[in-house]
Amino acid sequence: MKKSIILMFAVSISMMATACGNSKETKDASSAVLSNANDAATAKSQTQSQKPLPESEEYSSADGLYKVTLLKGLTQSDMQIQANSSMMGLEGGSSRSGFSGIAMGSPKGSVPGNPAQMESLNDYADHLIHLTFKGSGVSVDWNDIDAETTQGADLCLAREGVAKSNGTKGSAYIYCAETADSYYGLLLIGSDDDVNEARNVFSLEIIEGQAADRGSKGFISSMTAALDTVNGSSIMETVKALHDMGADTSQLDALASQAKQSLAESWGIEDAAALMEMADWLMKEGHNQGAMESLKKFDPSSIGDRDSFKKQLEESGEEEDVCNSILAAYDAWSAYGDAAISAWDLSRVNTIMGFGYGAGYCTYEEAMDKCLEAAKKAQESFRSWEDFNQSYLNGYAYWTGESLDDLDSSAGDRAEIIKTLHSQNNGPFSVDWNMELKKDW
Repeated sequence: MKKSIILMFAVSISMMATACGNSKETKDASSAVLSNANDAATAKSQTQSQKPLPESEEYSSADGLYKVTLLKGLTQSDMQIQANSSMMGLEGGSSRSGFSGIAMGSPKGSVPGNPAQMESLNDYADHLIHLTFKGSGVSVDWNDIDAETTQGADLCLAREGVAKSNGTKGSAYIYCAETADSYYGLLLIGSDDDVNEARNVFSLEIIEGQAADRGSKGFISSMTAALDTVNGSSIMETVKALHDMGADTSQLDALASQAKQSLAESWGIEDAAALMEMADWLMKEGHNQGAMESLKKFDPSSIGDRDSFKKQLEESGEEEDVCNSILAAYDAWSAYGDAAISAWDLSRVNTIMGFGYGAGYCTYEEAMDKCLEAAKKAQESFRSWEDFNQSYLNGYAYWTGESLDDLDSSAGDRAEIIKTLHSQNNGPFSVDWNMELKKDW
């Protein structure tokens, strides 16, 4: 099956984003990988006993932050899993049937499919293996081996193993590298000959500098970076990649079902009209309007400073969560006026449009067009990513009734995520806030 390993990886990522798992389709795909690889290896062994070192080729990630050298002539498929994490799939042609590779690079605080920061490079390797083979029917007996050193990496590891599925066998190989702030990984599976040849020419190059400009798409993706980090992926990006890579109808239907369920349970959205109506409400009124109406009851303009306002709240007899919500609204209003917590609403426009696209309620173009409206409104309302994210956090605190100062709360955790994303050299908030936003899809 064409691009089967890559599809397994993409489906695994998207299932995490929609809190769903369905392994039936990917099991068939994995069997095809190893059976095709086995057939190809048998055919080659009958015709040649020795081979010269194969020709090689460089393959660059979509964000321009790393390259891998592998066998020449592989078909590359790119997937921007999150605003700051990219994956590329590399598939063999007819001469290397069943050979597949996945390469991925991501900051330590934003590893796709994992909301928490990895403890070690070994954990990262285990995670990449899990994402690739979860529910696939493929088992691999891994052994640690010596790893070649990659320039710029602080630590490298490698493993090799025998991959088995439904009576067929092949080879598997994984290489991972760690820098001060990022992880990189390559996983290969195929016939013994193909994997060995790929290993003979493989190298990883970590590229320092600014990530490739993704234009308006990058800006829109960055607006949901915090939630995408929690979910482990961007639903918009992963569903689009699945469509582009020719995922089975059954796989897409399973994701659509989960997206529909999420929209219905969390938003009361059950069709295309309700989706667009909710997106428009978030941009025109949203939770921001309710927050300002709640705040007015305490007449903040008549109170001199935050401490005085907080004291009045505490003496009002309101429950703690209500006080937290009103104080968050006050902080946002003090900093951003009527825009207050509107960044929270605008970010959620992009979230529901991503799920709406996944549910089949709109096309990719329709979803992105609506996201572009939200992005332009964000630019009009705020001066920087710092302002946008603080408004977003105030909105999250208002919505949850939690304090951003409570590090044990989900609000405190969300604040830490955004702090981490801001600190990343090529993180989502390195995108130019003042770029000209235009339709580029």
